[in-house]
Amino acid sequence: MTRTLRVGSPKLFSKIWRSFVLKQVGSRFHFRRVVPQALRPILGKSEIWISLGTAGKVEARRRAAELHAQTSDVFRGLRSVSRSKPPSETSMPSPNESADFMKKHGFETKDDVYRALLEKYKDMLATQETIRKNDVSSAEMAGQIKYYKSTMQHAHDVRALSAGIEKIIAVALDSQNHMTAMTRKLIEASHISAAEKKGLENEIKRLHETLLSTFTKALDGRSAATETSAPATNETETKPKKGVATPKTRPAILLTEALNRFLNSKPTKSLETQRDTSRTVALFIEAFGDLSIRNIDGKIAGDFRDVLFSLPASHGKTKNLSLQDEIERAASHDVSTLSAKTVKNHFMRLSSLWNDLLRRDMVEKNPWGNWDFNLTKKNPRRAWTAEEMDKLLQTPWPLCSIPANTFKGITMIAAYSGMRLGEICNLRNEDVQTIDGVSCFRVCAHPEDNWSPKTEAGERLVPIHSVLLDWGILNFQNAGEKYLFSELKTSTDGNRGADFSRAFSRYKMMMELPPVVTFHGFRHTVSTLLRNQNSDIRELWIDALLGHEASHKSQGATTYLSGIEMQNLKRTVESIQYPAFNLPPLG
Repeated sequence: MTRTLRVGSPKLFSKIWRSFVLKQVGSRFHFRRVVPQALRPILGKSEIWISLGTAGKVEARRRAAELHAQTSDVFRGLRSVSRSKPPSETSMPSPNESADFMKKHGFETKDDVYRALLEKYKDMLATQETIRKNDVSSAEMAGQIKYYKSTMQHAHDVRALSAGIEKIIAVALDSQNHMTAMTRKLIEASHISAAEKKGLENEIKRLHETLLSTFTKALDGRSAATETSAPATNETETKPKKGVATPKTRPAILLTEALNRFLNSKPTKSLETQRDTSRTVALFIEAFGDLSIRNIDGKIAGDFRDVLFSLPASHGKTKNLSLQDEIERAASHDVSTLSAKTVKNHFMRLSSLWNDLLRRDMVEKNPWGNWDFNLTKKNPRRAWTAEEMDKLLQTPWPLCSIPANTFKGITMIAAYSGMRLGEICNLRNEDVQTIDGVSCFRVCAHPEDNWSPKTEAGERLVPIHSVLLDWGILNFQNAGEKYLFSELKTSTDGNRGADFSRAFSRYKMMMELPPVVTFHGFRHTVSTLLRNQNSDIRELWIDALLGHEASHKSQGATTYLSGIEMQNLKRTVESIQYPAFNLPPLG
């Protein structure tokens, strides 16, 4: 409407514009319109004054025009039923018309009509106030983002500065740090999810590092004789004592920029080396983000090593899966992971890049060297720590396609039996049996559904832990349902645990757990607990419970052939004890 008045009908727009006033108070524009004399007794005010929530004049005019149309509608409605409306403006409705109007809208008296119109007016003002607050919040955030973009857009102009470049950098860094702190406070104060907060924090960090990177380029353009005097930050070395020469410091740069500046731009590096190193860097960034090279230390290098050893050997062939989904798939299906040689090659590429950065004094040490890569033995998959299990207890399961009760039941079985995810998800109601007076899960093949345990030893009886029975695991048995966890859906390739695995991956990211911590880790946790306990539980019983191949093949691999009594298996499973791991009861 505003565009039509401005371009198509300038006289009409000018007439409307004169009927209200656009006032600027401070940095914000306000809408002011005089209430007609005849309507003032009804509205109880002589003018309408509303903040437009913007400092831009063009935007203020657009919003004012919208408010003009809304207030005009209110005025017309009041005039149509007001006895005090001047006859010169519009003719008075007849008694029959007034009666029909009141009957149509359910009004008994004219006072009811007045009250309804006043309520409509109040609702309009409340809606406008909500819009104003949202616009103010958006404008403030847009101003901060505009500041960052403007700083980076004009950063290349810093190269042209000479004597005063250090002072300009110091002022810009101080302002940027101040804005970063303010933005973080805004994020903490807002009512958004942990995942959204983390995303905003990562974006702030990226902008911060980009700004520092831009200033690094500006400093590189200075004469070698010029001494740096940038203010100390967490990236700057400790100031030396008086009388000692001040070492030059360089603001840190991001990993991607280091790759492009010191490797991919060098004609002496082969295309194959550039391609392979770029792939390694891309893999690192997918796991940890584009970090500053000074923030990449031995701990992060070790975490990256764990991630690489957890990836399936076929990583990269399934393009629709994320890095976390790939790790979960490798763990839940027990597929082969990256070889030690492949992991070592990734580290050698990063180590070569870091050696070049060391020669340029861009980093203090090389975290990618001196790592042990046993080419004959793979890194074992890791169990859950007590702190991680406690964090799981304190973090509610998010709303998703997997119900919270299903998550609780599957997780409790894994923690108190060591069963694989596929074995748990494919349990049928008929697989809950009582053998020698002991309630058990029967893990067996279901040829009609094209599913079977991973190995021959995987077909077994697993006694149900007393904690699970007391918790109410048998309540999942529903008459008429085929599976124990009937809420799970079977994927197109026949995998009943695929949806749960992906949901659990997102859940772990929300808890900010390391990528190497997987659902399959519960199986390793149970194995560790049983093999480290001080009772007389035999190794053969543990293998039978977990479905591992027995160490003595002649004794057989299954419960029946090994001659292991059910009571011994019950003793074994009851040895799985935690200080305090018990998910809330079923809701």
